[in-house]
Amino acid sequence: MSAARDPEPAGRNTVKFRPLPDGGQEPQESQVPDLFTTGPPIKDSLETATSESQKNVEETCKAFLAGRATGPVNQHGIPPLRRERHIKFLEKHLGDLPAGYQSVDSSRPWIFYWCLHGLSLLGTDISKYRDGLVETARSIQNESGGFGGGFGQLSHLATTYATVLSLAIVAGESAYRVIDRRAMWKWLCTLKEPDGGFRLTRGGEIDVRQVMLLLNHPPLL
Repeated sequence: MSAARDPEPAGRNTVKFRPLPDGGQEPQESQVPDLFTTGPPIKDSLETATSESQKNVEETCKAFLAGRATGPVNQHGIPPLRRERHIKFLEKHLGDLPAGYQSVDSSRPWIFYWCLHGLSLLGTDISKYRDGLVETARSIQNESGGFGGGFGQLSHLATTYATVLSLAIVAGESAYRVIDRRAMWKWLCTLKEPDGGFRLTRGGEIDVRQVMLLLNHPPLL
């Protein structure tokens, strides 16, 4: 007796493939839930340059999610990873940034982390960035503990987390030694409120994100 087949999950398209001349397969229907391939049920009627830009990005992403993107795909309907182009993009953002990035000056540690983590996942040797990262980290570390988003900026839990992660990724004694652990521990303690909550920075906001960020520091240090 043959086993009964499970019904297709609700809200999910079945997937069928047709062969391509290059030996690959092209999906005719997507196996991605409709939630990710259809527009939002409620849409703001106000159109701006920002909303138009967002709409274009959504349409581009939906084509990939629904398996309608042009070009070769694998048996799962996923385009191949353009590894070298990603590496070039990430390495470019670890150098001098254009003027448009001034608005994210206080988020520089996150740019370090995103790029270094991406390069690490792509199998690139990131040890060459160690010395530069150590010097940058030293310049944004405050004597009272923690790291700011840039030189002369107040220490912040989010940017401290990103800096510590970046230093852990490049590894090496110089990366580990640059962190003033004693000062950081004292600074982290100053962020705690009497009710048990934590602030992102002295006088900053309080919510559950801070607890996650703070609890990740002791194992890393």
